[in-house]
Amino acid sequence: MSVRIGFIGVGSIAASHLADLVRIPEAEVVALSDVSPECIEFARRKVNEASVRERGSAGPASEHRPLEAAAYTDYRLMLRNERLDAVYLCLPPFAHGDPEEAVVEAGLPMLVEKPVSLDLRTSAHILKLVRAKNLTVATGYQTRYAGYVERARHLIADRTIGMALATRFGRTPDTSWYHRQDQSGGQMIEMATHQVDLLRYLVGEVESVYAAAGTRINNKAQPDYDIFDVNCTTMRFDSGAVANLAVNFVAQLGDPMSGAAVHIFCDGLTVSLGGAGLRATSAEGVEEVASEESPMALEDQAFVRAVAEDRRDLIKSDYESGVRTLAVTIANDRSARTGQSVSVSDLLAEEAAILSA
Repeated sequence: MSVRIGFIGVGSIAASHLADLVRIPEAEVVALSDVSPECIEFARRKVNEASVRERGSAGPASEHRPLEAAAYTDYRLMLRNERLDAVYLCLPPFAHGDPEEAVVEAGLPMLVEKPVSLDLRTSAHILKLVRAKNLTVATGYQTRYAGYVERARHLIADRTIGMALATRFGRTPDTSWYHRQDQSGGQMIEMATHQVDLLRYLVGEVESVYAAAGTRINNKAQPDYDIFDVNCTTMRFDSGAVANLAVNFVAQLGDPMSGAAVHIFCDGLTVSLGGAGLRATSAEGVEEVASEESPMALEDQAFVRAVAEDRRDLIKSDYESGVRTLAVTIANDRSARTGQSVSVSDLLAEEAAILSA
């Protein structure tokens, strides 16, 4: 079965998905929607230039097809005009809500890039609609699809986890809206959400969050910069395990070694995960698993198959899971601003009661 796909939002993350989808035989990208026609053309050109290079280097057997999708500046018009089987929503954090509601109203499966929104009330409303329509929905936490992450889950499955340590350092993206709290939500909600989600996937649900954060450096040269550029967090999980998460946007000189990593300390086992893959150390020795195929490519393959074959079991992060990860990052922001520990379950009960239904 061919899966006819439309896109709402065609920025850089969408271009990455498109580069994967033109390699998947069952995927047919038929329409692209963005408020900026230039953005659509840039993505189309980028994907097709890569297609030409790949065909030139791989020969006629290459499966990288050209992208020939129709262009729209109104996603509602795209939903009305096109015969679609699924939709990718690759939107800035502040733009979520109405587009998801329109896709759900059309009865279409969707993949929603993270974060699923900037507030829990919006995402809880969408979750309620998704449940009512019984739709297949994935959220863009591609790290879950990496083979080395599944190996880590297997290794720690029967062990007691004592603590975890996660880090992510870098510089603020150049995107115009990123340095605005009301548009991006800041590093924890928009970017380090991947580290939070990986901790949830490996260690379990987060009970409470205590954070200390500040805007220390980047606002000196950019007065309207109002997101935190340094953030240190302590988490307690339902299991009793604890974790530290440190992130910043002040590493202008480059990431330190292992700048983005997760370490899990168990009884008799230490597991470290990063861009290069996995390293597990125990009394039996050291096991290393390299990062091979792109996790995003695996995520895209899984989503297309899930739609084509009605296989929701292939989705590793559904919409509810995306909302739960959002809740932890919002709890982080609230704790950093109040100086108080925040209960994630209390936050969900207050702002997203649908999750307890």
